[in-house]
Amino acid sequence: MTRATPHPVAREELGAAALDALDPAEHAALLAHVAECAECRAELAAYDEAAALLALSLPARPVDAPRAAQLRARLLARARAVGAAGAAAHVPTDAPTDAPADAAGARPAARAVAPAAPPRRRPLGWLAAAAVLAFAVSAALLARATRERDVARVALRAGEARSAARVDSLAAALATSRAMVEALSGSSVRVVELAAAGAREPVARMFWHRAANRWTMIGHNMPRPKPGKTYQLWLVTGSAKISAGTFEPTPAGDAMMQAEYALPPDALQAVAVTEEPAGGMPQPTGPTVMLGKVGE
Repeated sequence: MTRATPHPVAREELGAAALDALDPAEHAALLAHVAECAECRAELAAYDEAAALLALSLPARPVDAPRAAQLRARLLARARAVGAAGAAAHVPTDAPTDAPADAAGARPAARAVAPAAPPRRRPLGWLAAAAVLAFAVSAALLARATRERDVARVALRAGEARSAARVDSLAAALATSRAMVEALSGSSVRVVELAAAGAREPVARMFWHRAANRWTMIGHNMPRPKPGKTYQLWLVTGSAKISAGTFEPTPAGDAMMQAEYALPPDALQAVAVTEEPAGGMPQPTGPTVMLGKVGE
């Protein structure tokens, strides 16, 4: 059974494993540790992904046959030189060379001791590549974390903006509702009924908030004006017909419009709606659609 690499050593060997720089025994021991360590397993997967990206980022350059042969011969020569250096190493013995001779004058025979295994050293080139790989993995993780942080910030700001817009919309709706209630009720509000003759008679009410000089008209059963025409509202006094604006009813015949115009409390005599050219007129020119007299 393969003995697993200790965790501290395994952390150092993950980059080299991703670059396939470990010998078979080291690789097997590291994999045995990775199978039981979720942290190293995740880190090795990140190293493998970064190594693949690094490989894909390098341009492909084919090696010609003479250069490939030179590289192979150089590698074989280096391997033979390392083997020859190990074989020629001094072999220590377990008996000192200056041991005393026996009675016959012979020295004890020296027993050869197997040379100690040289310390395992990984080529510096692989270590440098592993360092580059570790840096690439760290940079990729940092970039991903930065992107996730930026996305979270944008989502948070968008949520805050939507919340603020919703609050503003609710505040505006509440203010409109309050203004409508104030315009339609209260001791200073005067109501003028408008009516017309016909099979489906249009009806309307004008609410005049005299304290605020606000006019609110609500109408029903109003037919659509003719093409190129619009409805225009008039405030009729003893000396003038004052335009309060133009409006269009809905397809269902409902209409509402508001205007602000200062008028003395006893000056209003009637409220009228006429059909005028689109955009309205300075004075009434078309037929009267509805009319309501004050006090009727």
